[in-house]
Amino acid sequence: MRPLFFIPFLSQMTLPYQKIKDMIQGKNPMIFSKSEISEKQIQPASLDLTLGDRVYRTSSSFLPKPNESIWGILQKRTLYDFELKPETILEPNSSYIIPLNEYVDLAPGIYAYVNPKSSIGRVGLFVRLLVDGTPRFDYIPSGYKGQLYLEVIPLDFVVKIHPSLACNQVRFRTTGEYRAREADIRLAHTKYGVLFTQEGISVPQDDLVISDGGLMLTVDLESRDVVGYRAKHDTTKAIDLGLIDEYEPSDFWEPIARPQSGELILVPNDFYLLSSIERITFPPMFAGEMASYDPSSGEMRSHYAGFFDPGWGFGEAGEGAGTPAVLEVRAHNVPFRLTRRQIICTMVYENMLEQPQELYSSGLGSSYTGTGPKLSKHFKQTWN
Repeated sequence: MRPLFFIPFLSQMTLPYQKIKDMIQGKNPMIFSKSEISEKQIQPASLDLTLGDRVYRTSSSFLPKPNESIWGILQKRTLYDFELKPETILEPNSSYIIPLNEYVDLAPGIYAYVNPKSSIGRVGLFVRLLVDGTPRFDYIPSGYKGQLYLEVIPLDFVVKIHPSLACNQVRFRTTGEYRAREADIRLAHTKYGVLFTQEGISVPQDDLVISDGGLMLTVDLESRDVVGYRAKHDTTKAIDLGLIDEYEPSDFWEPIARPQSGELILVPNDFYLLSSIERITFPPMFAGEMASYDPSSGEMRSHYAGFFDPGWGFGEAGEGAGTPAVLEVRAHNVPFRLTRRQIICTMVYENMLEQPQELYSSGLGSSYTGTGPKLSKHFKQTWN
């Protein structure tokens, strides 16, 4: 029987950078790849997953039944398949399945959740993980052994992708409840500050709204002349997801001026980038995940890319005063009214098994610090 690495009694926590490295490079590895896993794929609390070299255009999205393999479904539902080459074009509103380079052999007691990378979510590229026999997206069950697949659906833009492009990231956890307790969050706020005003002032304890292990954040429609961006419906241009600082924002986005009424009406199926009014931090012993907006509270979804690493907004030694969270927002079937300082999402805090040896603030993945809504790194930063 393969040994587990040591897990303290009653810990149900997120695994840090060094444990992920052990899972790749240790004597009894759990994470493998058809190519070499590069150092840059390993984040403070997650691992970037990379595209393989084959694309399957399917007739619909799907989930497997408990006894079904993804490959078996692909044999029935694939319209055509092709080699993934540099600058391969994917068309909007089409479903593609791409086997990933990485595969796993997880020990009992270790499972994983998956989320899109920030740069992918911010261009409206809808990606979800699939694994054999698991009727859930973005979830790898405890003890799973096998291939990982990615469903890719461009929703707003024509995109160009490449072999080994990182579109999503996986976070490994020990079994059990991983969410921080309200007391844990409040104690962290007492010591470091986890929630700040726009001016960088720590929010009083009484003003923290905490529910189910998460902080409630509100939408910013007032602090800037431009409060967000709306994607243009123009499929004559493609975004190459392998390029950085390449495109003029005006070719793909419309700026949203601060509404004088304090209200913004979301048009169904339009894609928006907004931000929270609050600034947040994640001290080293916490990771985070932005939970989708509660559907009982409105006809919209408020986030498509959800992982936040330890050290986000924290600074090198806790001197940081937080960073606003960027919100990827899409109304569903009817127009939806947003009002200034309306609660729009929950930022869930997760307990880390150990403090990561690398933090977001130390340079790993630090692309999206700053203020206000920020376009993905593919665009020239003239609007940010």
